Amino acid sequence: KAEINLQWAFARLKFQEYFLAAYEIQKAYFLLEENQKKFPDFHLNKKGMGLLHCLIGSIPENYQWIVNAIGINGGIDKGLNELNELLLLTEQDENYQIYNTELLFLISFLEMNLTIKKSNFQKTLDAIGEKHNNHILLTFAAARLASKLGNNELTIEILKNRPKNKGQFDFAYLEYLQGMSTLYLLKPTAKQHFLSFIQYFKGQNYIKSAYQKLAWIAFLNNDFEKRYVYFEMVKQSGTSYLDEDKHAQKQAETGEISHPFLLRSRLFYDGGYYQNALLELEKIESPHLFSNTENTIEYWYRKARLFQKMEKPIMEVISSFQKALDLELTSNSYYAPMSALQIATEYEKMGDKQKAKSYYNKCLSMKDFDYQRSIHQKAKAGLNRIAN
Repeated sequence: KAEINLQWAFARLKFQEYFLAAYEIQKAYFLLEENQKKFPDFHLNKKGMGLLHCLIGSIPENYQWIVNAIGINGGIDKGLNELNELLLLTEQDENYQIYNTELLFLISFLEMNLTIKKSNFQKTLDAIGEKHNNHILLTFAAARLASKLGNNELTIEILKNRPKNKGQFDFAYLEYLQGMSTLYLLKPTAKQHFLSFIQYFKGQNYIKSAYQKLAWIAFLNNDFEKRYVYFEMVKQSGTSYLDEDKHAQKQAETGEISHPFLLRSRLFYDGGYYQNALLELEKIESPHLFSNTENTIEYWYRKARLFQKMEKPIMEVISSFQKALDLELTSNSYYAPMSALQIATEYEKMGDKQKAKSYYNKCLSMKDFDYQRSIHQKAKAGLNRIAN
């Protein structure tokens, strides 16, 4: 019963039903507590408790009173430690082996969304090993972890070799991911993956985003007629629930795309090709010559992100993010709030909790921008880590 409540909570958090999510967590907690008293040697309680402790950190502050009322002390690290303890047991005791795949998936999903420790990503990817060849959910987890680690070639390899068994659930989203990984290399074959995703996916999410990427490909190829056609398809297709689709819809309505140098730099960066991304930025003689101020903000933001990856001095990284933050516009771009988030992350790594807290809160104070939900979630997770 507790498992069912937790799965509901997981789903409700995704759809921003925070009150009901907190209520489901509360119910799950009481059931797990009761089970722990009745069966203290039942190790699988850690699976529920671990997930529960992680989920608490994802609930916005104005709903925390629901779980605080029953005295649950959450914490991402605490929850992940419990799940990793059980994962170790699944590798050592054959009676628990059947839970190995589920735990690997849960841990990877939670780490990617709630932590900043890349060493954890590599550790979980190593634990998955070759298991992704036989399990489609682990294919998704391994591909996303490899992408987060900036290893685009491995991401493509994992996706190309995904299992295709008769009767298997058609996980069309993996075709979208392969399109993204191919686009990071600026390869023309990316187009076919996005078209395939649009053709075979039966849902509504990521459809707008897929058409947006097709518009980008046309734009980079100077095919302005197709760019217009694909932006029209963005407006007519899918839904605008997910952040990626909301951003696609807004961009289609304005018809504006970043400067080609900035767009190519972004794509190279997302694929982990940092030197190529920097070369694109270096083609820009002076960011102050942009007629669009938002392009100037993006320039400093992208430069700062590259400096992070290339392990430049921390204060040089922070300085570039600060330049993007100082140019903040009353627009819906995510560069300023993301700059605040990244400055906070850098101060957190340095152990300066006071400054980290200040910038996490600055990020949370900004409203009505693209990717707001996921960026705010990361800022809340950061505050949660500092508090614990």
